[in-house]
Amino acid sequence: MSQTMGIAGFVRGPSDLAECRAGLELIGRDEVQAFLQTITDPDAATAELAAALEDGDAFRAGMMAFVCGVLVERGGSVAVPVDAVLALAERGLHQARDFVAQGGANAEDELFRRSPDLVRVHCSLPFVLLAAMTMLSRDPRARQRLRARPHVPSLVDDLEDHYETLFYVREVLALLDDREILLLDPRNRRGFVLGLTGVQDRMYHFYALAQDALLQHTGPGYLGAEPVDPFAVRYAQNRGLTEEDRQAAKDLIDHQRIGFQYPGADGKPTLFFPGSASLDAVPVVNGVPTLFLDERSIHAQWSPTNMYPVLHEALESRVSLRELPAEDVEARLAAFATPAG
Repeated sequence: MSQTMGIAGFVRGPSDLAECRAGLELIGRDEVQAFLQTITDPDAATAELAAALEDGDAFRAGMMAFVCGVLVERGGSVAVPVDAVLALAERGLHQARDFVAQGGANAEDELFRRSPDLVRVHCSLPFVLLAAMTMLSRDPRARQRLRARPHVPSLVDDLEDHYETLFYVREVLALLDDREILLLDPRNRRGFVLGLTGVQDRMYHFYALAQDALLQHTGPGYLGAEPVDPFAVRYAQNRGLTEEDRQAAKDLIDHQRIGFQYPGADGKPTLFFPGSASLDAVPVVNGVPTLFLDERSIHAQWSPTNMYPVLHEALESRVSLRELPAEDVEARLAAFATPAG
């Protein structure tokens, strides 16, 4: 029998309650160790495991999804197992809701006699969710696909008190991916479209990234801005942070360098747009969320670890910047200066 058939056959074999309760001890089983010790190509290994998830025993499949996550953490491509792991996670959430509704952990023994797969899923789901976080943190398109699934957000909300990793899953699914915001500068007649990927839905996170992108693009001193704090930017990007960095970030305070303002009807900036707000609260003009830029009028500061804590060490947050042609900027600004009526 080939090694592939060996691990697939093991995953299909039925787990008992003791095995489920033992959790990670499954990884030490001879069948699993024999498979792991022959791995020379992580992508080939995750492909073998992913193929076994759909038809496998509910507990063993979940634990093999966890192994997929470990292999991705060690350099394997997220593209190979991501769809199979997230499909397993979604099925698991549906079954976990049934598990909780039928008595949950307090009725585990009786449930295993009546509906063993509910208990198998319950025991493996924490590990499946860790694998899902590994995938979602690395793959913005996977986040978009999962958040578009109609029942996933409600399942996460219903079960968050029972599976602690769902807090992080919820936060990751709330990230701003493939979103754009228009920043217009009436003072200098300039405009910028910023694209968001992996940005937490609190505008302070956007401000920390946008200030850096604007100053890199325009050069020092734009709109009277002082230089950014490189460590604050690196924390906001979640780029190359060490454990020492994460500890130091607890005392970090970042602040506004540029004024991000509500657009005024007369084509002039008005009040500072609050950094604690959601992107959805930004005024939408001609279908695009739009703010005005100006010199800083107030000193807004914030704690990055409070406003946008690190959700996963592999999650990158970034903004792209595209400057609009002068004629496009003038047309957009003219729309604000035109009297209504």
